[in-house]
Amino acid sequence: MRLVLKITKYVVLIILSLILLISIVMFRNDIPYAEAIELYSEDESNFFTTEVVGQDEMNHDVTLHYLDYGDPDHITVVLLHGAFSSALTFEVWKDRLLDEGYRVILIDLPYHGLSTGFSDQVTSIRRSAEAVMNLLIHLNIESFFIGGNSMGGGVSWYLAGSYHGENQTNVLGLILIDSIYPMSSSGAPEGGFINFISSDFIAPIISKMTPRFLFRQLLNGVYGSFGSPTDEVIDRYYTMLRVDGHRESILQNTFEEISVDDQLVILEHLVTMDIPVIILWGEEDSWIPVETTELFKETLELQDEDIIIYPELGHVPMEEDPERTILDVLAFLDFNT
Repeated sequence: MRLVLKITKYVVLIILSLILLISIVMFRNDIPYAEAIELYSEDESNFFTTEVVGQDEMNHDVTLHYLDYGDPDHITVVLLHGAFSSALTFEVWKDRLLDEGYRVILIDLPYHGLSTGFSDQVTSIRRSAEAVMNLLIHLNIESFFIGGNSMGGGVSWYLAGSYHGENQTNVLGLILIDSIYPMSSSGAPEGGFINFISSDFIAPIISKMTPRFLFRQLLNGVYGSFGSPTDEVIDRYYTMLRVDGHRESILQNTFEEISVDDQLVILEHLVTMDIPVIILWGEEDSWIPVETTELFKETLELQDEDIIIYPELGHVPMEEDPERTILDVLAFLDFNT
C-alpha cells in the first residue's frame, strides 16, 4: 500500500510538472489594446462607437475600427474579413480598387483587429451586421457593394438580406469569398473538439496557449498549395489575435441569436431583392468545403458563371493570390455599375 501511494505521488508530480512545462512553452499574454493601435493603425484609420440591441433587449456598445480609402463621391466597396483575421487581409485588393475609381471601406469586425467587443461580451453575425450598417449610415453611404470572407461573408449576406431597401439602403452587389452558410457562426470547423475548447472552463485557459510556431501551422493549413503566408502576414494575424480579450471572446462568445431557418429566410431575400451575387472559392479550402458553393447556388438561384473556384487556393483566396482574384471582382463590379 505504501509503495502504491509512493508511485501515485510520483505520477502526480510528473503530470503536474508536464502541465507546468507545457504552460511555460505555450502561454502568451494578451497585447494591450493601445499597443496594437500603435502598431497597426494607419492614416486612414477611424473609430466609430455604436450600440446594438441584444436578446436581453438592452443596448450594448461596440467600437469599430475601419479604414476609409478613396473619394467619398465614388462608388463604395465594403469588405469584411473572416474569423481570426482583420481588415488588413483586404489591403492586397485595395490599391487596384482605388485605381479603378472605387472608394474602399475595410472594417474590423467585433473582437477582431483594432475593434473592441460588445459591452456584454457576446457577438453574432446579426449583431455585427447591425454594427456595420450603423457605421455606413454614420458615413452617409446609401449605395454600396459589400463582400466578405468566411465569417465576414456571413455578415455580408445577413446585412444585404436584412437592410437592402430600408431607409434608402441600396446593396449594389454581394461578393462572397469562402463564406459561411446558414449553419455555423464562426467560419471555423465545428465538432466535439471545437465545443470542448469553447466551454466556459477551457476557453479562458486554451485561448492563451497560442505560441507563434503553433499559429504558423494553423495559418499554413488555412492556405492552399499555391503558396504559404509570409512572415509579415503571420505577424499581423498573430498580433491582432492577441489583442486584449480577443482570443477568449472568439472562442467562447460567438453564437447565433436566430435559428438556421430564419438565417435561410434572410439569405433567400437576396433572390427576391434581385441583388447580384458572385461567389469566389478556394478549391482546397479545409475550413469550409468547396461543396458549400452548391448550397449557395441552390438557395440563391445562381448560374455556373456566378461561381468561380480557384484550384490550389484555400480558405483566403484573396490573400493567397490577390492578382488573380481581384480581376474577377473588378469584372463583377464593372458589370454591375
